[in-house]
Amino acid sequence: MKRIICSVKAGLLVFGACILLVTASAISFAQASSQLRIGILSFRGSEGAERTWGQTIRYLEEEFPEFSVSYATLTLQQISEQAGELDFIITNPGHSFQLERTLGVSRIATARSYRNKNHMGDLGSVLFTKRDSTLLDFEDFEGARVGIVSKSAFGGYLAALHELKQHADVRIEPVVLGFPQQNVVEAVLNGNVQAGIARACLLESLDAANKLSMKQLRIIGKQQDNEFSCAHTTPLYPGWAFLKVPGVSPELATRVAQALLAMPEQSAEDEWLGHSSWIAPSSYASVEAVYRGLELYPYNRNLPQILRDWLKQNQIFIGIVILLCGAFFLHVGHVEYLVRRRSRQLEEASEKLANALRRNVMLEKELAHAGRVSSLNILAGSLAHDLKQPLGAISTFAYSLLQRLERGTADKETLERQLTRISGQANRASEFINSMRAFLHKQPEARQLVDLRDLLDETVMLMQTHAARHGCQLKWQRPDKKAIMMCCDDVQLRQVTVVLLQNALDATVEAGVENGIITLLLEVNANRCEITVNDEGSGIPEELQEKVFEPFYSSKGSLGLGLATAHSIIDNHDGTLQLHPRASKGTCARVSLPLTQTDKDMTSDR
Repeated sequence: MKRIICSVKAGLLVFGACILLVTASAISFAQASSQLRIGILSFRGSEGAERTWGQTIRYLEEEFPEFSVSYATLTLQQISEQAGELDFIITNPGHSFQLERTLGVSRIATARSYRNKNHMGDLGSVLFTKRDSTLLDFEDFEGARVGIVSKSAFGGYLAALHELKQHADVRIEPVVLGFPQQNVVEAVLNGNVQAGIARACLLESLDAANKLSMKQLRIIGKQQDNEFSCAHTTPLYPGWAFLKVPGVSPELATRVAQALLAMPEQSAEDEWLGHSSWIAPSSYASVEAVYRGLELYPYNRNLPQILRDWLKQNQIFIGIVILLCGAFFLHVGHVEYLVRRRSRQLEEASEKLANALRRNVMLEKELAHAGRVSSLNILAGSLAHDLKQPLGAISTFAYSLLQRLERGTADKETLERQLTRISGQANRASEFINSMRAFLHKQPEARQLVDLRDLLDETVMLMQTHAARHGCQLKWQRPDKKAIMMCCDDVQLRQVTVVLLQNALDATVEAGVENGIITLLLEVNANRCEITVNDEGSGIPEELQEKVFEPFYSSKGSLGLGLATAHSIIDNHDGTLQLHPRASKGTCARVSLPLTQTDKDMTSDR
């Protein structure tokens, strides 16, 4: 029995809890259904929305006392995002046109302006600049920076953009400044943008509120309408729409529509932007034309539609392309035939070429061998020519020493001096061989700081006896100034000087000049050092001047390597070697060598 009583009590508790839940849900539903939630597009902020739509909201509160009428000022994006929480929407005609297709809303009334009497045209756009602006007509707006509130705003952008494209098809640079639309006016007056777009009557409303003087602005493309007293650039479009959101019962929507249409005409708080009453929904065909002209949703074309339109508009061009393609393919076929025929000819020629290549390979091997032999000949000739000079000097010093010994005039000092000279020439020959070996192995020369005066002293001493044998005199005046230092390979540079003196001596003797004088000069300027050798020979014929530096070329029966080797050495020292005729007679050989900063410093220090 107790168990039965406990079960009955538990059942009663569960039943009571269910009753409470159902009652709470019913109360919540009743509260939700007793509200009229209206979303209003705010283009002037909350205060502006109150002045424009406040009378309509208060009228609905009076007509529907059983409902709690509330409204919220929202942006274009907020209306789309919060439409599920609203019952009705008040917005501009362009936005309402798109909401019909995206959210399925429906128009139940159209607002009628208080100030203007054109019931079918209650909204437009105005394009304006500062009074002193250089933009005077639509054509001047190409690339202009124009302030707007949003790229989706109908009166604040799209209507004016459509008008610009209709008249001049210019491209502007829209600068989005955001709501409220007063931001656009301020940006134009402050010079932040060149022009602005706003809905018609906004400028007059700001002027009436002493927030703006119309004299500060210039209206572009101003149109006239006796029933529309506001300045406007575009044609006029239907007024703002009162929309029913899906989910609102048809009965409630009908009652609200009847109430709006029965609303008595009243004076508005804002005579320029306020609305006095509502009329039956107007035709929005003109609004639809704007979206179609700008190719905006739902008239933005997809890729297949774009392709179909393009094909239809370019039929002649496509026909020409087809004919050209046909001609091209015929040409390709003809070329293919020619290529195949040519390929057969090339195959036959390639076999002949392969045989010729095999013969060429054999010839190349033979030429390579001949090149090696030629290089060996040049090397041997250079060695024979350049070793001849120190060996000749050794022979001269030894002969002089032998004569003194025979006459009994060779004292100890003379013996030491001559033997030192013989040893020096032997060392010079050894240094030349080492320098040539380094050159052949692509090694850098052994360069060191050398006083050019001492180098030329040694060269003159070497060549003086040889010149005297041939009845010539070497004239060399050692500069008395401070040392002339240069970083060079002294063996190679001495070799160049000997070659130039030897050539000058040979030219003088060959010309038959008695007691000929060969002059050796050393001069220094700011950046270069010059060594000059002048002879009294017959000079170099003009037709042979370009050949004197070629290897194995000689006009006197020698190997013809002296000047070629000297030119290569001077070039390796970044200098120049030139031969040119003297004004009187003979030839002038001039060696010009650059002085580095180190050479200059060492020269000045000494």
